[in-house]
Amino acid sequence: MTRVIMVALDGLRPDMVDATATPNLFALAANGTRFANARSVFPSETRVATPSLITGCRPGGHGMVANTVFDASVAPDRLLRTKLVEDVLAMAAGAESPLQRPSLAERLAPAGLRFALVSAGTAGAARLLNPAAERLGSFRWNVEDAEGTTAAEVREALGATPEHAVPNIPRVEFAGRVLIEHVLPKHRPDVALLWLSEPDVSFHWGGLRAEHTQRALAAADAVLGRIRAWREAQPDAAEIAIVVLSDHGHVTGRGKRCLRTELKRAGFRADTGMAPEVDVVVAPAAAPGIWLRDATLAPQIADFLAAQDWAGPLLARDPSILPEGRAVPLALFGSAHARSADLVATFAGSEAADEWGLPGFAPFDAPDVPEGGGMHGGLHRAELATVLVMEGGPFRHGAVAEEPADLTDIVPTVLHVLGLPVEGMEGRPLRAALDAAADAPPVRETLDLPGGFVLEAMRAPSGRFYPTALRRAG
Repeated sequence: MTRVIMVALDGLRPDMVDATATPNLFALAANGTRFANARSVFPSETRVATPSLITGCRPGGHGMVANTVFDASVAPDRLLRTKLVEDVLAMAAGAESPLQRPSLAERLAPAGLRFALVSAGTAGAARLLNPAAERLGSFRWNVEDAEGTTAAEVREALGATPEHAVPNIPRVEFAGRVLIEHVLPKHRPDVALLWLSEPDVSFHWGGLRAEHTQRALAAADAVLGRIRAWREAQPDAAEIAIVVLSDHGHVTGRGKRCLRTELKRAGFRADTGMAPEVDVVVAPAAAPGIWLRDATLAPQIADFLAAQDWAGPLLARDPSILPEGRAVPLALFGSAHARSADLVATFAGSEAADEWGLPGFAPFDAPDVPEGGGMHGGLHRAELATVLVMEGGPFRHGAVAEEPADLTDIVPTVLHVLGLPVEGMEGRPLRAALDAAADAPPVRETLDLPGGFVLEAMRAPSGRFYPTALRRAG
């Protein structure tokens, strides 16, 4: 019986995987199937990506539309921060989960199969990755857990969780121990997911190739090496598959600004929560959300942004609030949902080399990320490109798949190799990981967007659309 261990290296760019920086991942990719055209979802943010991974649906399907959102029915005076469990539960409005599609654990349980989550990320992201853990008796542990039976179980087995640090090496290494020394031998899940917070934490705070960032990446790769060694020591090693992924990439942030402040300077009554003296709510991000008291403000905001050299094309949940041709529908990206912002701004990035010699930099709006730090959430090529490797078990050896893929295709592939149905998911099994004859290169296309921008995209033979990069025309 196939078992699957999924390992997420948060934020890892595929062009940073090599024999020196990530020897274990490099070797795993050489021995398995590497997807050369793997992409994130939009917005390319972790608490959008995690539900997309675990439900096999894009944000318009599962309903988590941004890391930071505004919902007047839940918290009219402030933004909701989905890294916090209390805000995730507030969005659920008394239900078990704010997600509107079943999670992987919920799909495994009827077949008598077990899921386990070990997370070195935020508590909110962990909740979204396994929202039904209590009901299903499924294992869910996060480095921020201090109370509850799972936290006590891990503490008794391995001691106290290290404090958060930058780089977050102690927690990454401890999470690896929780999986290898406790969860895999004691719980023996059919599918396990280990979420490592590095290199994302260090990318944000130190830059993409800073010395401590390289140490953090090496530590995450070493955890992967220990997982491979554990597998090889098992009697059923040939049936244990390892899937390695990143949820998004990173681009160097250059040109930090606050969109809310820019709008206020332009005369708009903007803030981070709705109030009698506020007409526009802004959530900071690499693709900031804009919620309007009155949709008639949309053309004025569009005019203002169109005049800024740092702004990219404007996206809209309902493009009809703007004159025809002024906004790109969020539905194009599979990201339109009732929770979506009325408008989503983008930034005009560059594909020129940054200070580390890596392609790409872009303006951003993130109060806690320094100038020059890594950033993600938008449509830059470096933000959307992800790592995806499937190795061992039924997966092909020594293959590079050209078939386009995104996060929503991973769990359908896992379910497929376990012999389970994928009905209700938007993603599809990546058969190129199993059969060379099923691989097919994408059809590439470009779409002209407002303001002199172009969206590069791919289509699978089925016609499914995969955004690849936003860039200036020409």
